[in-house]
Amino acid sequence: MRAAVRIAVKDLKLRLRDRSAIIIGIVAPLALAAIFYFVFGSAFDTTGGFGLDYGVVDLDRSELSTPLVEVLEEAEDDGILSVTRYPDTASAEAAVGEEIDAFLRIDAGFAAAILTGGSPTISVVGDVDAQVSTQIAVSIAQQYATGVESGQLAFITAQSLLGALPSGDPSSAAFSYEMVDVAAETRQLNMATYFSAGMSMFFLFFTVQFGVLGLLEEEREGTLTRLLAAPIGRRSVIVGKALLAFLLGAIAMVVLAVATQLIIPGADWGAPLGVSLLIVAGVLSAVGIIGLVASVAKTPEGAGNLGSIIAVILGMLGGVFFQIGTGDDLLSNLTFITPHAWFMRGLGDLAGGAEWTAVLPSVGAMMTFALVTGALGWVLVNRRLET
Repeated sequence: MRAAVRIAVKDLKLRLRDRSAIIIGIVAPLALAAIFYFVFGSAFDTTGGFGLDYGVVDLDRSELSTPLVEVLEEAEDDGILSVTRYPDTASAEAAVGEEIDAFLRIDAGFAAAILTGGSPTISVVGDVDAQVSTQIAVSIAQQYATGVESGQLAFITAQSLLGALPSGDPSSAAFSYEMVDVAAETRQLNMATYFSAGMSMFFLFFTVQFGVLGLLEEEREGTLTRLLAAPIGRRSVIVGKALLAFLLGAIAMVVLAVATQLIIPGADWGAPLGVSLLIVAGVLSAVGIIGLVASVAKTPEGAGNLGSIIAVILGMLGGVFFQIGTGDDLLSNLTFITPHAWFMRGLGDLAGGAEWTAVLPSVGAMMTFALVTGALGWVLVNRRLET
């Protein structure tokens, strides 16, 4: 074991001095994670609420028009949306597209129409470039209108049965909401963490190649023969190269986990203990898979090309570039034949506020990849060195 450690330390110094491992393992994923986040991440950023900026114009200013305004302001207090009152239609229209996405206008005569069984009017004016926000505003107005109609019907029915109007407000139950916590089977990372972790896991497979493929490089250059002739076991050479690959991968992942949380706003990988377990399991799975590739390749170039192809396929299938469906379809199930998907799933569990033990299923799955591929690679490499 001492010989294996010496081999790993010697090769680690050479790789760090070469700087190619630093560029592939740290600089490239960090740069791409930042680029992806700043280009696409803001479109999914909900740290400042849900991005719904509304205005309201109450031209009726009656006791029956204020409940809608008050509920919208309560929703603002809960961080669901933001609402601004405007004195007239002109000022609200001027703010559309600049300060707000849409505004709701309660027309004059709203209360009178409710009490006389007429048709109260709520108008929605929105920005053409904010169609989703405008449609949500329309849904709010429609829900309120449906509630008003129900209130009118209840009042008319009570009047017919009792011969007099009941006490109360026919619009009091027209619009309401409730914030509840729902336990989800699948938890999703925010975009900052998603891109950070995804790029880190993707480039991990390229990083460990520097250690694993070193065995093939020494075989081609003839130094492997002299190394095997030295008074050290053949297994120490194999373990030394595998240990180098693990060290390169682990160092890169730890640096990226810390750096992305410092550089990219909103990136948070979760509980340190859980993240550490995921990193160790993820690196071991990458070493096992790339080690198996190296054991069947004839040249370092062939192993590098095949390893790159497999890394890209597993990365895309594992959802490091874009999220794959989480349903029961074939593609969603295929994602879990990759360590990438299990790594992202483990981080998702931590992001949902779970304890570090929640990552154990993901860690177990990645360790299975590591053990199966690592064992096959170990057998094939030993046979190769015996010949």
